[in-house]
Amino acid sequence: MITIEIDTKTCKGDGKCVEVCPRHLLRMNEKERVPEFISGGSDMCINCGHCFAVCPPGPIKLSTMNVESSTPLDHSKLPDARQVELFLKGRRSIRAYKDEPVTKGSIEKLLDIARFAPSGINRQPVKWAVLMGKEKVRELGGLTSKWMEELLTAKSPMAEGLGFSILVETWKNGDDRICRSAPCIVIAYGLKEDPMAAQSCLISGTYLELAAFGLGLGACWAGYVNMAINMSETVRKFVGLSPRANAGACMMIGYPKYRYSRIPLRDPARIIWKT
Repeated sequence: MITIEIDTKTCKGDGKCVEVCPRHLLRMNEKERVPEFISGGSDMCINCGHCFAVCPPGPIKLSTMNVESSTPLDHSKLPDARQVELFLKGRRSIRAYKDEPVTKGSIEKLLDIARFAPSGINRQPVKWAVLMGKEKVRELGGLTSKWMEELLTAKSPMAEGLGFSILVETWKNGDDRICRSAPCIVIAYGLKEDPMAAQSCLISGTYLELAAFGLGLGACWAGYVNMAINMSETVRKFVGLSPRANAGACMMIGYPKYRYSRIPLRDPARIIWKT
């Protein structure tokens, strides 16, 4: 149960917190004109912190968070529309990395950012597994290649359709097109029985990829590894996931070997308008 405490002396009674509550669990006390939980609201609160975040520091305190433990949001330091556009359009999937290790501290910083990705009813179902170092990543690539080879031997239509034969052949020739010789792989995973886990992992993975740029890192989705983890017990065990878990996003992380100078073309947006 989450409790809410209101400083009646500083509360403006503007009702912002009531309006932004995703589950409509707050109401204005008609007598004192301050917010309060509806009946049973404290038990249904998902601890999203919207009410706390929309209110100027002081009036609202939740039993789970307070002003002292939160980070102020300085709107003057946020990027403008053009900067956001250039950042998102200029994003590239990085597949060529410098021969330089990524520190544990850098990965921890990325995960600290990625944990703020949205999730349904604030479930926050995403967990993480990290493979540090090119040697460990190469082991993972080898197991993934072996899984691909087993599927090809079994005449799997999926393996043939996705061109696994080329990936296995190039792997045997020392060309890693599975993990791209990345120095680190980060895996977002969740429980199979959680209907919101898969989507939450994808969103968190996207946050991770975009956040990497800010630390001078590059990232690329490791789709083959993701498939192998969820379809091969051997690969699953290697990365440390239980049979109850599914990988929802796998990301190669490293320092980019090259810098891109242009934004390539993309197809126009395909839109269904209903007015």
